[in-house]
Amino acid sequence: MLQENINIKFIAEKANVSIATVSNVINSKGRVSVETALRVKEVIDSYQYSGNLAAKNLRTRKSYLFGVVVSLLQPEGRIKNNPFYWELVSGIESKAREKSFDIVLKGIESPEELTTFITQRNLDGLILVGAKSDSPVVAKVKELDLPIVFLDSYLDESAPFQVGIDDAFGGRVATEHLLSLGHQRIALITGDLEPDSVNGRRFRGYRSALQKNRSFDQNLIFESDTSAQGGFEATEKIITETNATAILSFSDVSALGVYKCLNEKGCKIPDDYSVVGFDGSYFSTFMTPTLATVKQDVGEKGEKAVDLLFLQIEDANRLKQQSRISLPVTFMVGSSTAPPRSTRR
Repeated sequence: MLQENINIKFIAEKANVSIATVSNVINSKGRVSVETALRVKEVIDSYQYSGNLAAKNLRTRKSYLFGVVVSLLQPEGRIKNNPFYWELVSGIESKAREKSFDIVLKGIESPEELTTFITQRNLDGLILVGAKSDSPVVAKVKELDLPIVFLDSYLDESAPFQVGIDDAFGGRVATEHLLSLGHQRIALITGDLEPDSVNGRRFRGYRSALQKNRSFDQNLIFESDTSAQGGFEATEKIITETNATAILSFSDVSALGVYKCLNEKGCKIPDDYSVVGFDGSYFSTFMTPTLATVKQDVGEKGEKAVDLLFLQIEDANRLKQQSRISLPVTFMVGSSTAPPRSTRR
């Protein structure tokens, strides 16, 4: 039988009870014997009756909605052409669906826009991606009486629920891979390098590996939008302004631009330039040559963020506690790296 044909009257008839009794069981009200309640619940489960969601929302004063917010105050926050966000939202949505919640993705440009978004949608929780300590959006979020998880953010103790990865390790292991091949001149393409940001932490790893090798050079750092176009434009500068033999991009998306620029300039990968990305995006294995990259499980990151939201929703006492999750990363060797030409025999 179709779900729309199954209503509270139908459930009452199948359980041989009154409509009022079914309503009392659903709402946990009134006096209903244990035996009767079990019989009603068995019928409900048997026909997968979910009731009227709108009525359920009114009864519980919940929207069963989570908001996923990406700050658009910086150009690199744009989500239109970045598959990273597709994978992230997929992980969040699948985990939220297990609890019968839906999600709404929103780009926010101001604290006022954030407040309006939360109020109009009556959100039950919020995941804020890529937050920065001095952002006015973060200041507004901390004032809200709402379960909140910060994802890919490096905030102070006043933001207790956070999910991220070991970005510094990722930056270091990528750089060490290139150093192990004999590269000394490793150009870096990165987004904004604020100290307490994802890129800032990855830069720490990059710098520490090069300083240990005594080959760090500030002139090999190129900040750009985290986009294919940004990677293309940065690579043009690397080719004309440096004698780098390798390029490390802190985004697989930017690495797409690196590939395009090198191909158009007649440079071969990895013969002329070794290239390494970051994120382990699904398309990296379809690039020619296969992109070497630092792999993170973006979907799992989203799932863990939802877990922390439910931790706060189901246990209000946890709001005063701290739970920070750092997921591991691994280096995926591809075909885009090789020893520099000058070292080959």
